[in-house]
Amino acid sequence: MTGYLRFPTIAGDTVVFTCEDDLWSVPAGGGSARRLTAGVSEASRPRLSPDGSMVAFVGSDDGPSELYVMPVAGGTARRLTYQATRCVTVGWHPTTGEIVYASAAEQPAGFGFRLFAVSPSGGLPRLLRPGRADVVSFASDGRVVIGLNTADPARWKHYRGGLAGELYTASTVDGDLTKLLSLPGNLASPCWVGDRIFFISDHEGTGNVYSCQPDGTDLHRHTDHREYYARNLTTDGRRLVHHAGARLFMLDTEIPVSVAGSRSQCARRIVPAADHLDDARLSPDGKSVAISVRGKAFTMAPWTGPVRQHGAADGIRYRLLDWLSDGRLVAVAGDTGPDERLVVLDADDAPIAGTVTELAAAPAGGWVAFATNRQQLWAVDTTSTPLRPRLLDSSPHERIEDLAWSPDGRWLAYTLPTAPRTSAIKVADPLRGSTFAVTEPVLRDSKPAFDPNGRYLYFVGQRDLVVDHDQVQFDFGFPYAGRPYLVTLDADEPPPFEHRTPEPLARVEIDFDGIERRVLPFPVPEGRYAAIVGLPGKVLLHSVPLAAPDVTQPDAEPDGIATLVDLVTGEVDQDVLSPVDELCTDARGETLLYRHDGTLRLLKSEDIDEDEPKKLDLSRVKVSVRPESEWRQMFRETWRLQREGFWDAGMNGVDWEIMHDRYAALLDRVATRAELSDLLWELQAELGTSHTYENGGEYRQVPYHGQGFLGVDWEPGWRIGNILRGDPWNPRATSPCNRLGADIRPGDRVTAVNGQPMSGELLVGQANRDVELTLVRDGAERKVTVTALASESAARYRDWVDGNRALVRELSGGRLGYVHVPDMNAAGYAEFTRGFLTELDREGLIVDVRFNGGGQIAPMLLDRLARRRFGAETGRWAVSTAYPPEAPNGPMALLVNEHTGSNAEIFAQGFRTLRLGPIVGRRTWGGVIATWPRHGLVDGSVTTQPEFRYVLDGQVLENRGVTPDITVDDEDRQLTAAVAALAPIPQLTP
Repeated sequence: MTGYLRFPTIAGDTVVFTCEDDLWSVPAGGGSARRLTAGVSEASRPRLSPDGSMVAFVGSDDGPSELYVMPVAGGTARRLTYQATRCVTVGWHPTTGEIVYASAAEQPAGFGFRLFAVSPSGGLPRLLRPGRADVVSFASDGRVVIGLNTADPARWKHYRGGLAGELYTASTVDGDLTKLLSLPGNLASPCWVGDRIFFISDHEGTGNVYSCQPDGTDLHRHTDHREYYARNLTTDGRRLVHHAGARLFMLDTEIPVSVAGSRSQCARRIVPAADHLDDARLSPDGKSVAISVRGKAFTMAPWTGPVRQHGAADGIRYRLLDWLSDGRLVAVAGDTGPDERLVVLDADDAPIAGTVTELAAAPAGGWVAFATNRQQLWAVDTTSTPLRPRLLDSSPHERIEDLAWSPDGRWLAYTLPTAPRTSAIKVADPLRGSTFAVTEPVLRDSKPAFDPNGRYLYFVGQRDLVVDHDQVQFDFGFPYAGRPYLVTLDADEPPPFEHRTPEPLARVEIDFDGIERRVLPFPVPEGRYAAIVGLPGKVLLHSVPLAAPDVTQPDAEPDGIATLVDLVTGEVDQDVLSPVDELCTDARGETLLYRHDGTLRLLKSEDIDEDEPKKLDLSRVKVSVRPESEWRQMFRETWRLQREGFWDAGMNGVDWEIMHDRYAALLDRVATRAELSDLLWELQAELGTSHTYENGGEYRQVPYHGQGFLGVDWEPGWRIGNILRGDPWNPRATSPCNRLGADIRPGDRVTAVNGQPMSGELLVGQANRDVELTLVRDGAERKVTVTALASESAARYRDWVDGNRALVRELSGGRLGYVHVPDMNAAGYAEFTRGFLTELDREGLIVDVRFNGGGQIAPMLLDRLARRRFGAETGRWAVSTAYPPEAPNGPMALLVNEHTGSNAEIFAQGFRTLRLGPIVGRRTWGGVIATWPRHGLVDGSVTTQPEFRYVLDGQVLENRGVTPDITVDDEDRQLTAAVAALAPIPQLTP
């Protein structure tokens, strides 16, 4: 049997590789492989020692990815590093015998790799080279070839942006670099063998193995891969091995390998329904619940009785499950076929053009409506055979959303985007195929819902906007923006809240003449309303209140609540249900089902403010998962999502059908979730476009023991070097050694943790826990208790920013300011504001977006930086201040590098267009075709489709990037060059 073979390494007559998430060895000439590991996590990127007796690799048996080592003859794998960050095994140092690896350790989050070395017997790692580098290969005379940004080219094929791999030679591992050669391709995996340097390049189309002389001359190609890229080339100094298409090669010859694997991760298993709950809907009579779990459809009585599974047991994903009025089920089904289908379970189906984004079945009759990613609205009569979907509406602006049926199943309400920033409520009559506008929006009207008595249509509108002051800068915002409204469907219907109990209507009639004027607000304030649920005589308003962040959980989202409004009295009962994520009712609105995380609760709507809801026992649902069937369905769905969502209908010139077949041929080799992930990355990479990601999903469970950190730079002998300052007032952004009264200083030696002799292993599992440190200073020993950090990243980032700012002030004589923006999201905006407001009054400003991975706030930052001062404000007792007060005072420069990506590149191009100043540094990433992840796979994975292309000033930055006005490759010189670019400020130091 042959598996999904990756990451080969060779020494002597032995090749070690990864398959089924474990390490295997095989003779260099091929044959039957022998399993070396059976850990709880994936073992990857092995590197054999020169004598072939030991193998180093990356594992995560304790949670974080770390470096491990074990004997090839068999034995226990031992963890060597305790840095809890991205790392990659590189090789073995030919002189010291240390294991060389690349890691992002001891830096802020998002920074690139540097080279470290650690003894195979353990101890503190040492920084091998101070600058950015991610691979090194040694010549016999000590010379080296070093790779910068040499990530796997197969994960973005034909990439040519600023982060493309580069190869350099040097006389020693920490010596000055000389560029090896310049090729119009992405270079990776340099290996020094004899008098030649071998590497992978895709400059001729497909990634293949090439070599050249150490001076860059005499280029020669050694392999002829045409379908799959050559990947992860390694050497023992004499021979070279790599993998391509899940097979192993010794240069241009395939190594025949037989793997007698157990495929244990393919075994059927039972998963908890609460952990994988997708849809939950009450039956029309409120007596049963339909749920979809892990793509499978089930029905159950709420409290007792059997649980029935519907449809195929495996291989098909059912999503957007709903009840038809006759008690049957309808869903969207996806398997290994070319398209999704609308399915009446155990009955008829119909193919669907596009990806279904919403589905709603009418509570009476047989109509089903669905919206698609193609921004279309469809309806189908399930009482007719065959099923023939009818197009009802479409929008050129965005997707149609919020499908809601009238209680008699005659009318369908929905949200239609009418412009880039407005949407209206419309109603369709699917029988006649006609549509009618209900609202004339001010901005966005959305979330329609019918009164179960048939008299009103509810919606949330952005109409009477309430402004609130920003508490940090001169600005206003709209933190709430939405308010619930109702529309009377009959022109003669008296308004609610007038002490009258309306009777339910058997048939819903809508008088569309003047309906847009029959709008009445609910007696509640503006808020963040997620949904409206109509009950008999009452309305439930589902909202997510705005709340100050929890200091102990700053990233936690607030829970939703439900507010009850009486349509007769107008009485408002706040927070009758919480926490709540989703609400639905039966056809008459008499029974309520609501959800929070993986729990479902049920109660009668008339008792909503009295009874305690009862929790459904989801352990009754036994969900059988057969991974191989799931993986095939997920593979096809990933391919289909790209076909539907990719910005270019021509798929960037790629024959997408051929790519499906090419990579589907490897599915039989896949035996683990990690191998499927690798396959999905390679498939999507064929599009040659940024933002084609795959992440998340259900991997084999591993223990997680959070690594504790003390917020220091270690010197040999566990002596404290630098103590991170960070933000001393924030315990999550400063070193624990800064605790008041601790009196811990640089030079102190830590001899024990919790009474045990000091080693990095003692901080495993100690994140956010109190630890006792034994310290020695001047021969005196004492004990101090501190709380170990879960991450040093925030403190390291603050010290890096403060160090840059201090250098700018030193070089400019205090006349220039410095602002770094770490990302283009909310955190980046906060950091920008923090720096900008304190630095803008200096005579010039350096804005730094190096290591900024993107987001969406570029226009906001450009608005602030483009402001110009044109006056002054003077008071009797105050000094004169500039007007407008929050505008830069002088010239600006922008710092970028190859890690500046996505929206940060758009920001850089805008900086240039607005002529705000010179751009300094290295060419940016070149990834600006944006994505909007809105569709998860069945196991929780998210694949992204590049949906939105940007053309800026007539330029396409994708796969190219922004080229600086002043190119400075050396990161250590970039800040100095930016300061110099703002000359002729007199005090600038050269």
